Amino acid sequence: MNVIEQTDPFHQLAGEHKSFLEAKRLAAKFALSDLPVFITGEVGTEKKQMAAAIHHKSRRNSELFITVHCSQSEERLEHELFGAEGALNRTRYGTLFLYEIGDMPLSVQARLLSELDAGLSARIIASSTADLADAENTFNKDLFYRLHVLCLPLPALSERKSDIPLLLQHILAASGQHLHIDPSVYPLCERHTFNGNIRELQNAAYYMAAAASGGTIYPEDVPPYIKNSQKAKTAKKKEKRLTLMEKEEFLFILESIKDLNAKGEPASRRSISELSENSTMTLTPQQVRNRLDYLEKMNYVTKGRGRAGTKITLEGLGFLQSLQKQIL
Repeated sequence: MNVIEQTDPFHQLAGEHKSFLEAKRLAAKFALSDLPVFITGEVGTEKKQMAAAIHHKSRRNSELFITVHCSQSEERLEHELFGAEGALNRTRYGTLFLYEIGDMPLSVQARLLSELDAGLSARIIASSTADLADAENTFNKDLFYRLHVLCLPLPALSERKSDIPLLLQHILAASGQHLHIDPSVYPLCERHTFNGNIRELQNAAYYMAAAASGGTIYPEDVPPYIKNSQKAKTAKKKEKRLTLMEKEEFLFILESIKDLNAKGEPASRRSISELSENSTMTLTPQQVRNRLDYLEKMNYVTKGRGRAGTKITLEGLGFLQSLQKQIL
């Protein structure tokens, strides 16, 4: 059982991708309520940090924030929750965070439901990596719907790869590692599938910091399992057959992004659309957006917000060269 009293964990939640910013916006709204919050997301998506942030922004922030890990034996979990010095008694008017509630034994679920029916002064925040709505025989439906009021899904790192450079810098700075990251490192990380999400990225950052010398992290400092990632090969197998017109459009878009990147100018769908007006093809901002969505899915580009714009990846440069050979 972990206790947090008066800290501000919101600064630990770094990211600029729209899906993550939307999650933070909802979290800030939910902090104003006393209703139960149900946080969902893959392993390593910072569910506990988000729960702590909600508590800190709530009117209960002067009270305790207590975390109970539900992946324990029935006897131990009952003692930790319902004992005389258990979490329910200690939390009082604070926030009780039930981490991985899907692992809670059915008998403990039934007792927790009884406590909720009797009335609790504490606020409940629960989290789960599993879809408990379809957990027919392993989770109490009544309890699920009592807790599943303010649902807060957290995006996987695969959905916000444009945040990887910012996250790496943030992780290193937070750990006191003031290192420069060579830009060529980012495409290697963006190409990798981080099944462990932020937690795995954090491990990678610590590895690179330990392996680096001279104050700069280079590609040779990247963990071998990331450098040898097979994602690019998998993406190639899934690549659809493109028509000549599609190839010409992708060629124009990638060349435009490359040129804008070289000039230090943001490559947005609007700027690319405007450039197309002076070419042999005209693409509307919506058409550019659709093409960029495909390129991002194939890991040929990464999309950032505002001045960051869209960046071409190493895989994207390879795809561009392939298109040039086929068309020019």
